Amino acid sequence: MTRIACLLPETSELVPTGALIQLALAHSPRVEDAVTCIYLDAAGLEGLFGAEPELGARLRDAALAVGLSIRVGFAGGRLAALVAARLGEGIAIVEPEGDAAALAPAPLSLLPLPEELATRLERWGIRTMGELAALPTAGVFERAGAEGVRAQRLARGEDPRPLGSWRPGPTFEESVECEWGLETLEPVVERLGAMAARLCARLGARGLAADGFEWTCRLADGGAHEGALTPAVPLTESAAVTALLRLALEARPPRGIVRTVTLRARPTRAGAAQESFTDPSRPSPRFLAATMNRLVALVGPDRIGAPALLDSHRPDAVGLGAYAPPSPRRGAHAVASPSPLRAEGRVRGPRRRPPNPPRDASVVAAPVLALRRFRPPVPAAVTLASGRPVALRSSRLAGRIVAGVGPWRASGEWWTTRVWLQDEWDVELADGTLCRLAHDGSAWHLAGIYD
Repeated sequence: MTRIACLLPETSELVPTGALIQLALAHSPRVEDAVTCIYLDAAGLEGLFGAEPELGARLRDAALAVGLSIRVGFAGGRLAALVAARLGEGIAIVEPEGDAAALAPAPLSLLPLPEELATRLERWGIRTMGELAALPTAGVFERAGAEGVRAQRLARGEDPRPLGSWRPGPTFEESVECEWGLETLEPVVERLGAMAARLCARLGARGLAADGFEWTCRLADGGAHEGALTPAVPLTESAAVTALLRLALEARPPRGIVRTVTLRARPTRAGAAQESFTDPSRPSPRFLAATMNRLVALVGPDRIGAPALLDSHRPDAVGLGAYAPPSPRRGAHAVASPSPLRAEGRVRGPRRRPPNPPRDASVVAAPVLALRRFRPPVPAAVTLASGRPVALRSSRLAGRIVAGVGPWRASGEWWTTRVWLQDEWDVELADGTLCRLAHDGSAWHLAGIYD
């Protein structure tokens, strides 16, 4: 009889999975890492740890001993054990042959469904696993295919796949001891280059690449010099890795005599990408990584990257994120998504999906204004009359204001030290120019011009 135990962390924060795996391995030889939880084979453990309630209490106590709070669910399959742990409190046990009954009231969102199938079931009005399990299998196959039948079997408590055994991943690390010590940078780079060549060979033999490297230099005075680099693309070329290590160490060399050098590679599986015949050729990963790290050595790691929108309504809330080369387009006629740095529509209120175009070709949609922002905003002098702007003077625009709408109060981030607040006006100058003005409480600025 198959019995599965699910160890589910009670907190949604990042949990050290390695600690949970070691805890599970201390109680069962078969353990599966499911990323968000850990499964272990609980069959035949009564003689060692007692019945399932005693085993569950032992697992919870062992987790608390290492600073983790978990829920434990027992069932005949993985999904039923997960549902028991998630919907139960502390220790939940599903009796043998009771998986289907335990899964029946559970929401369908707990099933690992493809997005298309989940949308289809929602349109059918299927909300729980019991409702899916009650459907005729032939009808499910006709309307949802083999994927729908697989989901229905899971909802009925059938878990055909055996428990996968966890295996520790390979460690890609090289170390070398320098008996007499290294006083200059060049011999340190030579040894790092030799270790990088061996690591790249091991990675290539497994079909892997390295998306990061870390090194540690043990110094004669007992101290340590540590560093890390992240190439723009995963690498397996030892020459490129050596060049990047040289640049990083030249920017921040070890301060002292080096006794031991250790180099670690972070493995990743880089999928093969087919280049397009119509798209421009992409840069060489080696030259791109070398260029990025030269820039990092010049300006620092916090001043280079790719623009990334921040989660804020503040105008121009853009920061720096990790740079990643653009992926090749899937087709010659693919259309790039519009950049948030190009144009902004004049939107007041929640965004709505535009209606379908009219069938009559004679009906033409009204043009939409687009605001082209000035980055940074242009300082401006604004003349007010009865609290409303009547004239504008700046280095980009100047003239009499003949019409204006506003102000609109925009504010946010009052819960941080970067609180912002400004009043915005949309105005029309005498020459017909439409623009936006902004007042932050101390000065006026010309925010942009409408096309």
